[in-house]
Amino acid sequence: MSILKYRAFLTTVECKSLTRAAERLGYTQPGISHMIASLEKEFGFPLLVRTKDGAVPTENAQYLRDYMQQIVSAQETMEELIYQIKGVEVGSLRIGSFFSPSTQWMPSIVATFLEKHPNIDLRIFEGTYDEVMAQLVRGEIDLAVASEPAPDNYDFLPLMKDPILAVLSRKNPLARGETVDIRELIRYPFILPNEGADESVRNVMQEEGLTPNIRFRIKGDMATLAMIGQDLGVSLIPKLAILPVWDDLVTRPLREPHFRTLGICIRSLKYASPTAKAFIQETRDYVQEHWTQRESE
Repeated sequence: MSILKYRAFLTTVECKSLTRAAERLGYTQPGISHMIASLEKEFGFPLLVRTKDGAVPTENAQYLRDYMQQIVSAQETMEELIYQIKGVEVGSLRIGSFFSPSTQWMPSIVATFLEKHPNIDLRIFEGTYDEVMAQLVRGEIDLAVASEPAPDNYDFLPLMKDPILAVLSRKNPLARGETVDIRELIRYPFILPNEGADESVRNVMQEEGLTPNIRFRIKGDMATLAMIGQDLGVSLIPKLAILPVWDDLVTRPLREPHFRTLGICIRSLKYASPTAKAFIQETRDYVQEHWTQRESE
């Protein structure tokens, strides 16, 4: 059946390895190789090329990848519905998320969700905005907990407005005020995440028409906060990403407020699987109860 071949191809691309794909799907490596070879024979062109980074799709295969994923996802949704009609709940769900929702939201949401749906195979993939959106478009995850904007023709379900705060050392003169003017903040050297994870700062600077003096590019919010605490620079960081463990730095609202809108991004809510819809509702309920009210206080 072609759908098994599609799944074999998609899993190989995700794992970048025939061997790892075989382990995940419960086949032998020759079995996976045979399915992909059969698919290549049907299509009339190669689908995979082996590189130093592993097995990657050919240019022709990239054009077909999204369509294969849609077919596989539709089949999985139908199978879930059939099992539900029979009174049995099974399924899988792959979720992409930023570091901050992964840390602040996911432990509680996942624990509650799995308590209600213990037979669901739930996997979490963490990454930057660019990484998570690329995974979503490639079909490697089913939905993403991320910020706007969503890719074209994808649904975005807003959950919460997360304020962007000025983050600076207690030694910084701007720390004495109740708010910070961003035009004063950019007089200081900036410490930013690596490109691809700095979308919040980019958006604010573009809206204000300003260019920060970037001193350091750091991978990870924790390292960024530690360096700000040593008065090595300042930054703009979403509130959700700031853990309350730093005595040597302060956060201040911007005089002209800026926000990122956090939500759930999915190819189509209308055609989402029952498992995905259940997880979306669980996430909405959790954020509404524990975070939305907190931010409005």
